[in-house]
Amino acid sequence: MFHSTSSIVRSALTSNIKMSSSATRSLTTAKSIIYSTHGEPKDVIKVHTYTIKEPEDNEIVLKTLAFPINPSDINQLEGVYPSKPEKTLQYNTTEPSAIAGNEGLFEVFKTGPGVSSKFQIGDRVVPIFANTGTWTSHNIIKEDQLIKLPKDLSIVKGATIGVNPATAYQLVNNYGLIKGDWLIQNAGTSAVSQMVSQIAKTKGINVISVIRDRDDFDAVAERLTSQGATKVISESQNGDRDVGKELAKLTGGNIKLALNSVGGKSSASIARKLAPGSKIITYGGMSKQPVTFPTSLFIFKNIQALGYWVTENTKADPAGKVKDTEEIVKLYQSGQLKELEVVESVWKLDEFSDEQVRDLIVKGLENSSKGKQLIKIE
Repeated sequence: MFHSTSSIVRSALTSNIKMSSSATRSLTTAKSIIYSTHGEPKDVIKVHTYTIKEPEDNEIVLKTLAFPINPSDINQLEGVYPSKPEKTLQYNTTEPSAIAGNEGLFEVFKTGPGVSSKFQIGDRVVPIFANTGTWTSHNIIKEDQLIKLPKDLSIVKGATIGVNPATAYQLVNNYGLIKGDWLIQNAGTSAVSQMVSQIAKTKGINVISVIRDRDDFDAVAERLTSQGATKVISESQNGDRDVGKELAKLTGGNIKLALNSVGGKSSASIARKLAPGSKIITYGGMSKQPVTFPTSLFIFKNIQALGYWVTENTKADPAGKVKDTEEIVKLYQSGQLKELEVVESVWKLDEFSDEQVRDLIVKGLENSSKGKQLIKIE
C-alpha cells in the first residue's frame, strides 16, 4: 500500500506535535514527611519522594510555601488525636501511609481541565479541612476543599490561619457575646488566647486573661493589655476569693463566657466567676488534669459546660469556616490582628538531602514547646 507524500508529511507532523506535547507535560515530584505507624514522632516519620499524577477535572496540584508544627500534628503522629488521616498507598509507598500535618500555605502549581477560573497559577490557598497532609513539598487536592487567600497576606499569616486564629474567632463569635460583655480565659499567653483578646477588642467585648505566676508578670500583663485584654491576673489570684470579689465589682458580676484550655483547678476557678446561666467552653487541656466543677455551679447558677473543637466545627459547617477565614483576613489587613509569633526554619527544596529534611523536622518537633515552629520551603 502506497501513501502520498502529503499524507506522510501530515503523519510526521502529527507525530512530532504529540511528542512535543508529551515532552512539555512535566510530572511533579513531591517530597513528603510520611508515617505508617504511630509512636514517638521522630521515630515514625520518614522522608518519601514520589510522583504526583497529573490533575484531573477539578483537581489542583499545590506547591507548599510553609507549614507550622502544631500540638495536634504531634498528637496525631503519636496516635492519641481523635482525628487521623486515612493511610493509603496512593503515595507509592510499600505500606499504607499518610502525610503528616494539618495546616499550611500553598501556591497553585497546576490546574485540572475542570478547575474554575477562580483559581489561577500562582494563587495562594489553604485547605478547608484537617488531615490534608501539609508537611510536603507538593500535594494534589480538589478545588472545593481550598480557600483562596490574597497574595499580600504574609506567609506566616497564611500558613497559620486555619487553627489558632480560626479557633479564637469562633470562640469569640459563636456563643452570643455582644458589645460590653465580659469573658474570662486561662492560658492567657497562648496563641489562641492572645488572638481572642485582639478579636474581642474589635467587638467591644471585655477580656480577663489568667496567666501563670512568673517573675516578669507585670511586663507580660502590660503586653497582653496592649493587645486587648481588659484585665490580667495570675493563677494564684484566680483562686483568691478577695480577687474574685474585686472582679465581680469590676464586671458587675456579668461574666458570660469562660474559655478553658488548661483544666484542673484553673478551670474551676474561672467557672466560679461566671454569671448565672453562662457557659464555660473547654477547647484544650494543658495541665492534663480533669476538668472539675463544684456541683453548686450547675444547680444554683445553671452553668453550661461545653466542648469546642475547630476540626469538628469545620466538618459540620465548611461554609462557615470559609466565611470565618475571610473575616480573619480582613482583621489582618486592617491591622487589628497581629500575626502569630513563630520560630522560622527553611527547607531548601533543591539543596536538602532526605537526611537534612528529616533533621529539620525533628528539630522542629523537639523545639515545639519553645514556640510555634514554622517551616518555610524555598
